[in-house]
Amino acid sequence: LTPAKMVAIVVATAGVVILSTKSETTRGMLRDWGPAATGLLAGLLFGVAAIGFRGGILNLADGGFLIRASTILVLSLALQSAMLLAWLAVFDRRAVTASFGVWRTSLLAGFLGAFASQFWFIGFSLTTAANVRTLALVEVIMALGVSAYVLRQPVTRRQKVGMAVIVLGVGLLLSAQRPL
Repeated sequence: LTPAKMVAIVVATAGVVILSTKSETTRGMLRDWGPAATGLLAGLLFGVAAIGFRGGILNLADGGFLIRASTILVLSLALQSAMLLAWLAVFDRRAVTASFGVWRTSLLAGFLGAFASQFWFIGFSLTTAANVRTLALVEVIMALGVSAYVLRQPVTRRQKVGMAVIVLGVGLLLSAQRPL
């Protein structure tokens, strides 16, 4: 990563941190650090996973970028599904049974999740995981927009600032991609 890309990633991450905290004050940010720290840890683990996914895609010998990305995605989803099923079978068998009762309701959400993941994996096949993960922060802005429009949830001043910082970080990343 170039220094410009690292700055862009830090700026975009700062936007996420701003969105993750509830209070307008610095003291409130420190008090509410638990949820933000959990989110940052999850982001770190997602980052490690993204690097692993990209490594898997790049290490497949045959196929174009789309076939390699799709292959690793299918393997990943199968492994995640098997692990979740095993976990639920051990710790919450009723949830396994109940999930079969609502399969129609969850079918669209599952399809959309897999379809969205396809684009993540295509991105991993074309550029670094850091670039894909940073650019994908725009999904946070889209989620806030959908929540405001569909659920009529107001967008706070803090959320607007966080979104602006994310857009700035993504813009910096995109400008760091192009040679001057």
